[in-house]
Amino acid sequence: MTDTARAVAANPDAPADERFDATAERQREFLPSSVPDMLPLVQYVAEQYAEQQGMEKALTRAKVIPFPSRAAEQKKAGMQSVFLDDRRINIQGEWFDRQSNFSFDAMRNMVVQTPVLASVIKTRQRQVKRFCRVSENGKGPGFQIKLKDPNGKVGKTQQDEMLALSGFFTNCGWESNPRRRMRLRRDNFSNFMAKLVEDSLIMDSAAIETEYKRNRELGMDGMYAVDGATIRLCSEQGYQGDDELFALQVIDGQIRAAYTYDDLIYVPRNPSTSVLAGGYGQSETELLIRTVTGFLNAFTYNTRYFDSNSIPKGLLHLHGDYSQEDLAAFKRIWNGMVRGINNAWALPVMVSKNSESKASFESFNNDVSDVLFGKWMTFLTAIICAVYGMSPDEINIESFSTGASTLSGSDTEEKLISSKDKGLRPLLAHFEDLFSDYVVSDFGDQYVFRWTGLDDEDPKTAWDKFVSTATVNEARKAQGQDPVKETWGDAPLNPVLVPVWQAENQANSEDFGDPDEDTPPGGEFGGSDADGDPKGDDQADQQQDDAAEPADDGPDLAKSFGLPVFRIEV
Repeated sequence: MTDTARAVAANPDAPADERFDATAERQREFLPSSVPDMLPLVQYVAEQYAEQQGMEKALTRAKVIPFPSRAAEQKKAGMQSVFLDDRRINIQGEWFDRQSNFSFDAMRNMVVQTPVLASVIKTRQRQVKRFCRVSENGKGPGFQIKLKDPNGKVGKTQQDEMLALSGFFTNCGWESNPRRRMRLRRDNFSNFMAKLVEDSLIMDSAAIETEYKRNRELGMDGMYAVDGATIRLCSEQGYQGDDELFALQVIDGQIRAAYTYDDLIYVPRNPSTSVLAGGYGQSETELLIRTVTGFLNAFTYNTRYFDSNSIPKGLLHLHGDYSQEDLAAFKRIWNGMVRGINNAWALPVMVSKNSESKASFESFNNDVSDVLFGKWMTFLTAIICAVYGMSPDEINIESFSTGASTLSGSDTEEKLISSKDKGLRPLLAHFEDLFSDYVVSDFGDQYVFRWTGLDDEDPKTAWDKFVSTATVNEARKAQGQDPVKETWGDAPLNPVLVPVWQAENQANSEDFGDPDEDTPPGGEFGGSDADGDPKGDDQADQQQDDAAEPADDGPDLAKSFGLPVFRIEV
């Protein structure tokens, strides 16, 4: 039996050279002998290369995230990037706290203990409360419901709806009876805004609970200011796996309420993109921890200097040989005379024994310095006010700058206008957008909430413009006074126009009429004759004809000047 190449190549007992030749022969049998035989191999290599190129191109696309977030893994709509780093954040069961050692309660305590912070916040509250009334004409501090389209035409229906929405904000709901609102725990708009401004400026955690009617399709029924220190946000999974529950109310570690996106409005005023923030804001009090600490240290040291200071004012040095009984009696008498409030000014006594008996007082000279306390506390106050966007002059504290204050006017309106661009306008703009997006939009997408009086012209400038073209009666009408009937009531208030008005008025008073103009009906004396003509017309015409006839024996000089010529008959 003839051995085949396959059998020899696989036979371990065959000689090595025969096995090598048999293997080579087998390989030649399976090699492609023509181009058509090589096509499958070429196609396979091409497909592998194309797949590799496609993968590289896919990985280089901007929208592809090679390490997807939880939202991308679960194929949820919306933001696909990591919003909250739950691997580093302190997850406390169903919610997470802010990544800070400075809690909401600590912020409130810091404001209570710091007079400057309390003054800034109270001042802002008083300023905002001026805007918490409906502005009828759109002028002065207040608020209005307006059309989103500034060029839109307000019809009767839109006017009624805007009036109703204004009433909704005034009462923080549809209930207008004050006692019923009190039973529902609803504030009026002024107190509602005061609470929100305080929580926003202290913690940047101003929460609004929204109450809907039993039939939610009928819309919102009221809104309430919630303690922002008790609000905790949930992770991306929500509360107990329900991602619609995004926030909780936690009091003393106990969950007391859960909120959906329709039940709570929680929008930080100072948002951050930090994955450790996770939806919380950063308040101004957090930025002022070191500044407030320095202020409180100086304030406390300055206060204790007067009531509990243990540093003596000096040292009494006695020279001479005194007995212990004499020194004890002297100390009692001396301390009884010089001790201050709460026996703070104790005086040490040192004795030196020598032949010369005398007493001397060595002062320590530790009086309070203006540089140490006054300027330092002024500087810290300026920093606090700068962070809040407020001038120190608004809280009646000296400004750190050496220049004249921009708020030197005595009028409150002038101070408001001067400071509104620093901190008041951004604060009101935040609530303006919040109310437009989350409250007004619930009743229709054609309306917006707007504050009024922020862009009004300076009252003095507006009045100067008005009087530059107004008359006395127009100015009296603008002030609610009755016009005068005399001619000077129409005189202009602008001194430049007064001579022009006087000249025109004088010219009108000297106008005797046009000689060629017909006599008015009724003639000179009124009435008419039998022909129906006014009485006196015939006599006037006759006199005019006689005057127009030239004199026969007189010179024609008068006629040449167009003057009437009178004939004297003898």
